[in-house]
Amino acid sequence: MAKVKLIDVTKCCACKGCQTACKNWNQLPAQETTFVGSMENPSDFDANTWCRVMFNEHDGDPVKWYFSKFCCLHCSDPACASVCPVDAIGKSSLGSVNVDQETCIACGLCVSACPFNVPRLGGTDGKMYKCTQCFDRTGNQLNPACAKTCPTGTVSFGDKDAKISEANDRVAAISDKHPNAQVYGVEELGGLGTIYVLPDAPDKCGLPADPQVSLSTYFMYAALAPIKTLAAVGLTVGFMHKFLENKAAAQKENIE
Repeated sequence: MAKVKLIDVTKCCACKGCQTACKNWNQLPAQETTFVGSMENPSDFDANTWCRVMFNEHDGDPVKWYFSKFCCLHCSDPACASVCPVDAIGKSSLGSVNVDQETCIACGLCVSACPFNVPRLGGTDGKMYKCTQCFDRTGNQLNPACAKTCPTGTVSFGDKDAKISEANDRVAAISDKHPNAQVYGVEELGGLGTIYVLPDAPDKCGLPADPQVSLSTYFMYAALAPIKTLAAVGLTVGFMHKFLENKAAAQKENIE
C-alpha cells in the first residue's frame, strides 16, 4: 500500500530538526554556507543536502512567517523517471521515488525535468542525489528520520488515504484562523507522495501553485521511448548470443 509524508506547515517552528536528522541518518556531510539575506540555511539543495526548511516571510502587522519543510515530493508519475535514458529512477512498493546510483550516468536530464527543482548532481561521482523518503527505514516499518525527530508533529508518515483524511480534518479545524487553509499534493500532478496542510496559498509557502511538467520533458520522453525499447532488445539479443555461444563452446569441448 502506498504511503505518504504529511507536512503541516501550521505546526512548524523551524527548529530544523528534520534537516539534521536527514543528514545523520543518511551520513551526509555538513556544508559550509554563507548568509544570503535570510535566516533560511541552507538556501538550496545539493548532493549532500536533501532536506531543508524554507523561511517564507510576508510583510504585514504582524509579519507572517510560514516555515515549510521541503524535499523530494515523490510524484505518482515522476517526470525525472520518464526522461532517464538508463532507467536509473523508479518507484518503490511504498511509493517513494528512488535512484539507483550504480545505473545513473549523471546526464542531468532529471534535474531539468523536475517541476519542483529538487534533484542535484554532485558528490564524489557527480551523480544525482535527493531525498529517498528513507526507504531503508520505511521498508522496515520505521518512520522516515525527519518524521521520527520532529518535535511538533509537523511531519508524519502513514497510509495515503489515512493521511489525506487527516489533512482534510486539520484544514477544517484551522479554517477560522486561516481562512485560506488548504490541502496540497492530492490533486497536483496526479497526486504526490508528500501532502501539505497549508495555512495560505501555495506560493506563499514556497510551493508552485500549479506545478507542471514542461513540454520539453514530454518531448524528451517521446524521443527516449523507442531508444529505451531498442536498448532493451539489444541487451536481450546480446545476452542470447552470448548464451548460445557459450553453450556451443561447451558442447564442442564435450565432443572433443
